[in-house]
Amino acid sequence: MRMPMIALGRQFGSGGREIGKQLAERWEIPCYDRELITLAAQKAELREELFAGKDEKAANPWLFTGVYEGGAGVRKGQPAEDILFEMQSQVILDLARTAPCIIVGRCGDFVLRSAGIPVVSLFICAPFADRVRRRMEREHLSQKAAEELVRKIDRQRGKYYSSHTGQSWGAPETYDFCINSSLLGLEGTAEWILSCVKALEEQIPGSFPTVL
Repeated sequence: MRMPMIALGRQFGSGGREIGKQLAERWEIPCYDRELITLAAQKAELREELFAGKDEKAANPWLFTGVYEGGAGVRKGQPAEDILFEMQSQVILDLARTAPCIIVGRCGDFVLRSAGIPVVSLFICAPFADRVRRRMEREHLSQKAAEELVRKIDRQRGKYYSSHTGQSWGAPETYDFCINSSLLGLEGTAEWILSCVKALEEQIPGSFPTVL
């Protein structure tokens, strides 16, 4: 089976990161999530610490400190958030031109499609109560703290996505497939995605050209 690039968006607490890893294991391809921060810092020739707390966040146009370090590919004077987005986008394109992989978040669907690279875009969601429960269990938070965290990260991701793409984060029409991970569970959701991607290739042979 030929493999496409996979761009996976996710609500906070939906299990999207875990689903991405499960898909990567089954397909035997890499999955990039937080690794994109390290790779972006290396590409920018910047200390990774400059990007601490900046990932998947939109810059405040009225309150930011410009970055004047980095290699030739860095546009100096920009907020760290914008530099990180630009560097991660370049890294995503570099990876896509090497071999198929899974990109978690970072506007991967928009970045790849804008460059004319075939991609299957996914969005993983789940009911608010289920997402809160997952964060409570994972981070040992109170219900109130977990609710506030889920709302906060969702707002950040939504603003980040819309500011860089001009599109609505999580809107069904923005993606190829959207699925509620609570319906089938994380493993079942991964299996469902596997079957959908396989069906695409069978119904439209050659729709996933070799990236190499």
